Amino acid sequence: MENYMNEEMDKKARVVLGMSGGTDSSVAAMMLKEQGYHVIGVSLWFFSTDNSFNPGDPLPDFIVDAQKLAQQLGLEHHVIDARREFRDTIIQFFLDEYMAGRTPSPCIQCNPQLKWKLLLEKANELNCEFIATGHYIQICKESNGYYICKGKDPAKDQSYFLWNLGQDILSRTLTPLGKYTKTEVREIAGDFGFQEVAKKKESMGICFMDRMDYRDFLQEMIPDLDQKIGRGNVTDTKGNHLGWHDGYPYYTIGQKRGLDLKEKSGLMVSRIDARTNTLILEKKDDLNRMNLKISNYYFNDIEDSKLPNISTIVRGLGLNPQKYSSLQINNDTELEVKLEDPAWAIAPGQPVAFYIGDKLIGGGFAE
Repeated sequence: MENYMNEEMDKKARVVLGMSGGTDSSVAAMMLKEQGYHVIGVSLWFFSTDNSFNPGDPLPDFIVDAQKLAQQLGLEHHVIDARREFRDTIIQFFLDEYMAGRTPSPCIQCNPQLKWKLLLEKANELNCEFIATGHYIQICKESNGYYICKGKDPAKDQSYFLWNLGQDILSRTLTPLGKYTKTEVREIAGDFGFQEVAKKKESMGICFMDRMDYRDFLQEMIPDLDQKIGRGNVTDTKGNHLGWHDGYPYYTIGQKRGLDLKEKSGLMVSRIDARTNTLILEKKDDLNRMNLKISNYYFNDIEDSKLPNISTIVRGLGLNPQKYSSLQINNDTELEVKLEDPAWAIAPGQPVAFYIGDKLIGGGFAE
């Protein structure tokens, strides 16, 4: 396997870099410029607290920070206002999935549909050969195409959310941070003389919720949610009534807090029936699954799905099956996963990624 990175690249190549104003994309800008690339910064404006979408709205702080850094580095900088498109596609998807009783991951939709798509369009517009981001991943080239591989820092690996990026994107993407840890990246910022950049706090969670609990976000975006849904029935798998809940969108598989039960049982949510506004509970161990159904799957090369030693990741850096799995393609939209080690509390709508070693070969959505 050949590491597809910048040592052999034409050092005068033009590259569009996604700049969020944070440590990672800022250091990526410094590194790419130092390596001789002609870097053009692009900040994507995806979310605002109101729906005015006025072109004259003040820019958010993260974009102002990105503009300042671009100016300090002598880089051209652009802002793409995609707030309306983001609301109509990504946020609406997020809301629709919860209203269907599913557990969505909006990043999986945003990456191919908006983030990389817009960067690639801007690169084409500005005659740039490449796009770049501050992700802690590596792009590797093999005889059958380009693959995402895990970055050096296991605590920062972001490959899990990127399994549906196509060859048109991967073949033109640079990820300069993939060979470094977060600690090393902060040190690099300091070495370049940008101590403030080195000390920036991490951004955590879903970007448009700004650390807000998703339940509060649902109520904010759907003001009449409680009137639409209301309290619902909690049962066991045999249909016996156990208590009440506040409305199925507020719960996910494996949850037990927030339930108004007649008596403590130690049971937790194993299934959500959105049609009847019912939560079905089981014991913790009963939420283990040895077989998964996956919809809307994607592979760089479909032949990879037939290979041995495939690892299945269902929670990014969280609790995952430790042993290998085998994949069976059923049709163009569905496959089955047979696990050697059980996966716990898999929620419909949850992204599932497949690896061979550190190489990401594909993914899909749990059903």
